[in-house]
Amino acid sequence: MNPENFKQAWQAQSPPNRLKIDSELLLQEVRRNQQHFTATIFWRDVREVGVAILMVPLWVYLGWKLALPWAWYLTMPVLMWVALFMLVDRMRHQRQPPAAGEPLRRHVENSLAQVEHQIWLLRNIFWWYLLPLAFSSLAFFGQIAWLRRADGWSAALVVTFAALVVGVALGAAYRLNQNAVRCQLVLRRQELESLLISLNDETSAASQKPQE
Repeated sequence: MNPENFKQAWQAQSPPNRLKIDSELLLQEVRRNQQHFTATIFWRDVREVGVAILMVPLWVYLGWKLALPWAWYLTMPVLMWVALFMLVDRMRHQRQPPAAGEPLRRHVENSLAQVEHQIWLLRNIFWWYLLPLAFSSLAFFGQIAWLRRADGWSAALVVTFAALVVGVALGAAYRLNQNAVRCQLVLRRQELESLLISLNDETSAASQKPQE
C-alpha cells in the first residue's frame, strides 16, 4: 500500500487508536518501501559500475582488432570515470538505515534524504555521465572525418550520420532519466514530505495538549 493511504488512515483515526495501531502499520510500510528503494538503487549501481568496468577491456580489444585510431581509446577513461564517480558517490552518501527502535519520523527523514540525493544525481547526469561520453564520441568521429577527408562528401555524410545516432542515443538516455525523476522520484519525495509534515503536526499537537 502507498504511504499516502496510510497517512490518510492515520489522519482519520482518533488520537489513541492512531498512536497504537496506525503508527505501527505506517512504520512497517515505510521500512518496506525504504528497503525496496535501497535495494533498487544498489543493484542499479552494481549494474552500471559492472558494465563500465567490463567495457574497458572490450574497448581495448575492439580498438586493437579493428585497428581504430587513437581517439577511440578516449572512451576508456570516460568509462573508468563513470565507475569511479558512482563508487565514490555511493560511499560518500551511504546512509545507515535507522534502528528498529527509532521513531517513525527518523525513518521518513532517512528515506527522504535518499530520494533527494537520487533526484540530484539524475538531474545532473548530463554533466558527470553523458557529457564526457559525448566529448569522447565527437573526438573519435572528428578524427575519422579527418582521416577520411580525401573521400569527400560521402565519408563526411557517413561520419555525420554516425555522430547523429550517438547524439540521439545520449539525448534519449538523458530524457529517460529526467522522466524517471519527474514521474517517480519527485512523486515519492512529495509523499514523504507530506507524511513528514503530518507526523510533525501530530507531534506538535501531542506536545501542546497537556498545556491546554
